Amino acid sequence: MKKKAAILILGACAAAMLAGCDEKLDVNKNTIALQRGGKVLEAAVEDFSQDYYDAEELESYIQKTVDDYTADHGKNSVSVTESRVEDKKAYLTLKYEDVEIFSDFTGIECFSGSIVQAQTEGYAFDTDFYAVEDGAVSKETVSADEVLKEDDLKVFIVKENSDIVVPGKVVYVSAQGTGVSAKDTVTVEPKENDTDESILVYVLYK
Repeated sequence: MKKKAAILILGACAAAMLAGCDEKLDVNKNTIALQRGGKVLEAAVEDFSQDYYDAEELESYIQKTVDDYTADHGKNSVSVTESRVEDKKAYLTLKYEDVEIFSDFTGIECFSGSIVQAQTEGYAFDTDFYAVEDGAVSKETVSADEVLKEDDLKVFIVKENSDIVVPGKVVYVSAQGTGVSAKDTVTVEPKENDTDESILVYVLYK
């Protein structure tokens, strides 16, 4: 069931809609963050400068969407943890109970686990990688065969053009359309002519 945050965010901007602000992501771009323990935070940052946005109608829509989903999957499966409007931009953070709930609610392909588990799920790691040390990316690529030798690493796989944060230090990241902005943060930078096509990003960390 596809429930894109870029749509949901417009309805979450009325202050009355807030469901608590105990967890948020201080970011200025769309970001998906895996937390220790397996929960997922998704931050959406969207333009909110148009006069024709109907916040009341969309607020009702997002509230119903979340309520309908949690009625079937548990009250803590999805929740809104931050919503604000600032400098004509709207910021929304959703918290998901686990990766499976995140994928089901958003329609975004996502996996978290070991390299062996990822391969069992059909992920082929058929791409080149960059090695990462202290938040800096190497200039030369590393083959998948070399990466797969380090099967003690954890892997977070996401198919979405959003920045990715992991609960540890990034060791390798798939090379296509990616960069690294911090020890735990991967930036996704698709080519200008590929902005509508999501990239499958592998992030290996420890």
